[in-house]
Amino acid sequence: MMKKWLWLLAASLVLLGAFTIMELGPTHFGKSYTETAEFDMSYEFYTDRLFAHELAPLDEETKITVTASEIEEYRTRYGSLADQVDNIQMQYADEIDQAKASGNSSVEEILVKERDRKIDAVQSNFADEDVVREKVIEEKRQEILELKKRTESERAYFEQDNGYYVYRLKNIDTGETFTQGELLENPVFERSYSARQPLTDTEMDYSLDDTDGFLGEGRFEGTIQVDRELLAASNLGIELQRFTLAKSILYIFSIITVAGLGLLLTVLKFRLEWFTFSSLYEKWTGWSIEIRLVAFILSGIYALYASFSAFYALNSSWRDDYALNIVDSILEFGVALAVIALALLQGIYLFAYYKKPGLLRNEFQNSLIHRNLLVMRQAFLNKTIGVQMLILLIVIFFWGFGTLLTVVVPGMVLLWIPATLLIGIPVLVMMMKRFGYLNVLMQETEAMAMGQLNQPVPVAGNSPLANHARQLNRLKEGVRLSMTEQAKSERLKTELITNVSHDLRTPLTSIITYTDLLKAPDLSDEDRLSYAAILDRKSQRLKTLIEDLFEVSKMASGNMELQRSKLDVAQLLQQALAEHAEDICQSGLDFRVSLPERPIQVYADGQKWWRVLDNLILNAIKYALPGTRVYVTLEEMDGQAQFIIKNITRYELGENPDELFERFKRGDASRQTEGSGLGLAIAQSIVELHGGTMKIEVDGDLFKVTVTINSL
Repeated sequence: MMKKWLWLLAASLVLLGAFTIMELGPTHFGKSYTETAEFDMSYEFYTDRLFAHELAPLDEETKITVTASEIEEYRTRYGSLADQVDNIQMQYADEIDQAKASGNSSVEEILVKERDRKIDAVQSNFADEDVVREKVIEEKRQEILELKKRTESERAYFEQDNGYYVYRLKNIDTGETFTQGELLENPVFERSYSARQPLTDTEMDYSLDDTDGFLGEGRFEGTIQVDRELLAASNLGIELQRFTLAKSILYIFSIITVAGLGLLLTVLKFRLEWFTFSSLYEKWTGWSIEIRLVAFILSGIYALYASFSAFYALNSSWRDDYALNIVDSILEFGVALAVIALALLQGIYLFAYYKKPGLLRNEFQNSLIHRNLLVMRQAFLNKTIGVQMLILLIVIFFWGFGTLLTVVVPGMVLLWIPATLLIGIPVLVMMMKRFGYLNVLMQETEAMAMGQLNQPVPVAGNSPLANHARQLNRLKEGVRLSMTEQAKSERLKTELITNVSHDLRTPLTSIITYTDLLKAPDLSDEDRLSYAAILDRKSQRLKTLIEDLFEVSKMASGNMELQRSKLDVAQLLQQALAEHAEDICQSGLDFRVSLPERPIQVYADGQKWWRVLDNLILNAIKYALPGTRVYVTLEEMDGQAQFIIKNITRYELGENPDELFERFKRGDASRQTEGSGLGLAIAQSIVELHGGTMKIEVDGDLFKVTVTINSL
């Protein structure tokens, strides 16, 4: 167990050492303090003030020159002559009017004189350049005084730093030499200037930038140095100590990092079971995937933060208490080491737990994160709604941010007001309209659920909600039709049960009756033969009914297999008509047959298609009015074979021809004929199994059946 914690400590030390070396190594290894950015900034700060206080100080007696552009800028600083005169008159207009209204003539006179004096001054600016030149010179003189005052206020800081520098500089233009101390042979820092790269006032980039144009002219060559002992005794001494300590710590860290890496590769080789066979790991596995991931991410973030805090503590400016600074740095590195160890431990746990294939995916799919992602993705199932939602969120965010900004920056109200009027309020009104319309749709949906299907849902515009309203209307219509069909289905179901019971009970009753009669011992042979013939006929009738019922049920369930082949339907129709020629003659019907001159071939089951033609011909023979004509037509149109049979019905038909397709439905409502009522249903099922259509049309007593199937 001890090796486990030693490995974790060594790994954390290696990671922290690597981070520290990568972060601070480039600025410390092989570097001196005088090569750091901090020293460069301090040096530039010093040379700025050296130039201002010693080399080229401000001179109140410096001859001030004024250019034509400066004169023009002064004149038009507040606008043109007309604009300035108009502004002055407007400034005094209200006060003069008030004084006049109150009858205070003395105040009125003072105001008028003051106004006229300012107008005269403005007019003189535009009339006389010498007047403007004097005013510009006075402005510059005042600026020099202010800058000199500022420079003198900073002299104490300059004097404090100046004692730590040694320099010998010569003004290239005048030959004047400035020196401080004796130049050293081996200084800790030295910077030289030449005629080609002189020290000038252009290097100044701190608070004295405003002195440009007022400082004495000068370019300087020479050398500026810093002695090591003077640097240690200066204000930068504490920073020098910090840099030296940080550099030493980095070297120590480098040694520790290499040693730790060597241990990890030799004595403390990683073993996963160190960490998985522990009570802490068992407790960790009881967490949900969200808690595991959040804990790992947070510990990783805090590990980086603690590492950078440690870097900052080591590399930032220190307080005067040297020992306290060292303690703070040690504490920062200790915290960073602990947090890195925690993050590393959780990383090992994650690797050990999720190395099983598919486990991470399965847990993620069942996690709260995944469910929320799915919900978020569902917001964009309709892209229009998703984009509108994003626009609303963005507008609300910037609206609230802009409102807060107006509190901090009052001037932003000038931008906030038009943005609110032109963007915020219109978007808010639009979204409220959308939500209002959504409430209407919810109410309509609730009404539909309660069975109120007659009132259509209002459709407004072409938005996704309007499309949803259209779909609700379609759903309403579908539900209404479904209820109508359901009522019709219940009625037909009742009729079906009644018809099936009647059609099956009639022959069955006859069979039972004549079977009992055959049991009589004194029955004559002639009666026995007569009863047997009746039993045979009724049995065949019962058999036909059952077979037809079974066949139509089999077709409706899709369990019937077709044996397709090329088939000449014209020839098949001729054979079917020939088969029923005797029945046709006895029926007293006049069949008018129209067949094509050439064969019409289809890809169909010959036996099943024969059944279709047979049922339709038998249907016409049974139910056509005697003495009328039956028209039978076969033709090919638009790549389809079309079979049509028309006749005048013997019995009055109902208004809905589709009901004739129902099982056990007959044109003879009194059910006196021998039909089973399944002929048309069987024919329709066969046609639909072949991918064709069968349509019935009724016009008064005219009955028409049209069958179509794709031809070859």
